[in-house]
Amino acid sequence: MKKSVELYEIVRLIRPVHRRLARAVEAKLSGTGVTVGMRAVMEVLDETGPLSVPEIGRVLFLTRQQIQLIVNALEESGVVERQPNPAHRRSPLFSLTDQGKTVFGEVRARENDEIDAVCELFSEDDILATQRVLCAMLDHFAEFEDDPDRPKALE
Repeated sequence: MKKSVELYEIVRLIRPVHRRLARAVEAKLSGTGVTVGMRAVMEVLDETGPLSVPEIGRVLFLTRQQIQLIVNALEESGVVERQPNPAHRRSPLFSLTDQGKTVFGEVRARENDEIDAVCELFSEDDILATQRVLCAMLDHFAEFEDDPDRPKALE
């Protein structure tokens, strides 16, 4: 069978895999008070440290307004805090609080159980090859990326 046919089959699987992963993440968040959107923002802040709302939006390709709603909820629940932004007086930085780091760590621990179970199905070479394929596809189709400051809905 041609490689292009096999690659197309991978492309066809991406959407249902993404949907099932999102549902699995949502299930693991049950009882935490954290939504999938909140989790995404928390992950970005965990990886990068303090960011402004527009910067978080650029990382997640979501509008500033969408991120602002999520950040407001996270701040209200005590898992993120605002701090002055030396680069921009009216756009504060947000970072995880100690409580936020604990909550996010617990969320990731729950997810790791599932990831560890799936890892048992594959060799390290399988996983590395999959990473190479997906990264190459991201690079190849980079010209179709949204402007991170003006992400468009898919039609």
